[in-house]
Amino acid sequence: MTANTFGEQPCPTIRAVHHLHDFGQGQKHSAEQRTLLVTLLTLVTMFAEIIGGLVTGSMALLADGIHMGGHALALGLAFMAYYLARHYATDPRLTLGSGKINDLAAYTSALLLGLSCVWLVFESVSRLLSLQPLLPKEAMVVAVIGLLVNLLSAWLLAGGHEHGHTHSHHDHDHAHDDHAHEHPRDHNLHAALMHVLADAVTSVAAIIGLAAAWLWGWNWLDPLIALLASAVILRWAWQLLRQTGAILLDTEGPQALHQQIRQRLESVPGTQVQDLHLWSVGQGAWTLMASVVTHEPRSPDDYKARLHGVESLHHPIVEVYHCQQCSP
Repeated sequence: MTANTFGEQPCPTIRAVHHLHDFGQGQKHSAEQRTLLVTLLTLVTMFAEIIGGLVTGSMALLADGIHMGGHALALGLAFMAYYLARHYATDPRLTLGSGKINDLAAYTSALLLGLSCVWLVFESVSRLLSLQPLLPKEAMVVAVIGLLVNLLSAWLLAGGHEHGHTHSHHDHDHAHDDHAHEHPRDHNLHAALMHVLADAVTSVAAIIGLAAAWLWGWNWLDPLIALLASAVILRWAWQLLRQTGAILLDTEGPQALHQQIRQRLESVPGTQVQDLHLWSVGQGAWTLMASVVTHEPRSPDDYKARLHGVESLHHPIVEVYHCQQCSP
């Protein structure tokens, strides 16, 4: 006897309740392709700057090339997360799908961003305490090239938003609800963009500082501006850590969506929601467990039917408790 038959005949009910277990993460999004393109662009720029630094003896060029290597690593991590989330979307070992691979990558990327800021703060303070001679003209060329590459990379990463999320509930397609919640942010793409913007901020800061050193000999302004830029970048990294950490710890979903689901469940006559847990299982995907108390002869399917049309809700579990003591 197979898993989907009783006796010799296939069971139609088993076929009817069959679920896809990719939780909407099996699709290839354009963000994956854009991240790969930006990673390759960053790698080409990194190698060009390192080779140029070795040939010309420019420490500024060499240092910027090594710095871009760190961002190339983070961007490569973002691309691999998209690939792995898609590749393992139907892996049965991942109980709630592969969506959190992206959030784990974003969390790691935020840590790398924070560590790079720690290095930047240390180096800036060291140079403030012991000013070193600058080659402003040569370094200015490097900073401008780096800024242009980062602006192009930011434009590529921000080039459109994903509107092709899978909206499923028991493998049905649903229309948008009038009170549909806002799409959750793609933290993996956001982390990649933060790395690029952080590099752009440091390039702008370097250009301002180098211009002051070139025109007026203010060598001290370069490390001071770098300190201010690092404070901004650290704030970005901390916010991203909080957002992705909350998802990895299965914190409750958005309050608006939580309230929408509660109202739908309690729209069944004689019903009160006793317990409701809603959490993210990936970009644009949610699941829930709810316990309801009813004074009517209701089944879980009655309540799941009320959830049709709730955006990107996958495999909701509804426990039904029948009250035998109160009159209907």
